[in-house]
Amino acid sequence: MTDVAPAPEATGRTAGLRGTPLRPVRVPLGGGRTARIWLKLEAQQPFGSIKARTAEALLDHLEAAGALRPGRRVVESTSGNLGIALAGLCAARGYRCTLIVEPTTPGSSIDRMTAYGAEVVTVAEVPGGRTVDARLDAVRQILRRDGDAVWTNQYESPANPRVHTTRTAAELVRDAPRGRFDAVAVAVSTGGTLAGVAEYFRDRLPDARIIAVDAVGSAALGGAPADRPFKLAGFGSGRVSGFVRPCHFDHRALLRDEDAAAACARIRRRTGISLGGSAGAAVLAATVHAARDPALRELACVCPDSGEKYAELTDGGDGGDGVPGEPPGAPAEISAALALLEGVCPDEAHDVPPAD
Repeated sequence: MTDVAPAPEATGRTAGLRGTPLRPVRVPLGGGRTARIWLKLEAQQPFGSIKARTAEALLDHLEAAGALRPGRRVVESTSGNLGIALAGLCAARGYRCTLIVEPTTPGSSIDRMTAYGAEVVTVAEVPGGRTVDARLDAVRQILRRDGDAVWTNQYESPANPRVHTTRTAAELVRDAPRGRFDAVAVAVSTGGTLAGVAEYFRDRLPDARIIAVDAVGSAALGGAPADRPFKLAGFGSGRVSGFVRPCHFDHRALLRDEDAAAACARIRRRTGISLGGSAGAAVLAATVHAARDPALRELACVCPDSGEKYAELTDGGDGGDGVPGEPPGAPAEISAALALLEGVCPDEAHDVPPAD
């Protein structure tokens, strides 16, 4: 088993969005029970992540409103993936691009942004998990100084959740085994993906449980922001989501960053599938809920990207023996779920290939 091959870069005004594959894996739950978890592998999108969908939707929305024309400057706050996609699309469409990042943004992501010609500004870390506020302050300062600057505003633009309703969720439901899932797990940052997926699922698969997955120390789902020493880029946020409402989820899972990373390590070792931290969190949450509830047999996980660009997901973490260790201090239920993921295996006979 090998990692999923990287998707090609977009080469024109559009991102070249495509349907992404669903790859099922089986998790033994004990007592003869198993759960099948369907991984929607968004690393196959151009620019390597689900944010290709978001970036194209944000730009299209502003263009349709007449707010963007060649020569203007796009500005956005990003933890990495959205910045890569915006940088590439802005280069293709003739816009200047300034991206505000933070110290935890992977260096390889910054390199890709600058390779597309974007200006990248890194703000200082703010204690208490509020660095996103510093990023947004930097965006507002640019808007005040530069009359040609336009903010795509991934945090409030209706284009963000809308693309995940019309495309991401629609693909999931179209490709669902026997036309249904028992549950879907989605990690949050801005919350656009969760809100968009939830809107479609409530309409088309109303019996499916929706599991919202947030980080301990994140404020995205209303928690108190706090320092996160092992912070995974793209997972959680220092501000409350402007999109997610209580009706958008049935269960909320709060996971430590290091436990999500441990899930990624187990999945990669057992299946060869490389997942980014937010995807590992979704799979871990799905495993926890499947272990709790025997009715959850077919679960979907939105997997925003792969793990290659994250040093904390690729530098081993296994003591040199190839066996991922358990993070110290993991809650008992999380430790049990990580132990179950030691038995995860691919179910290649039921792969659903990408379809446009």
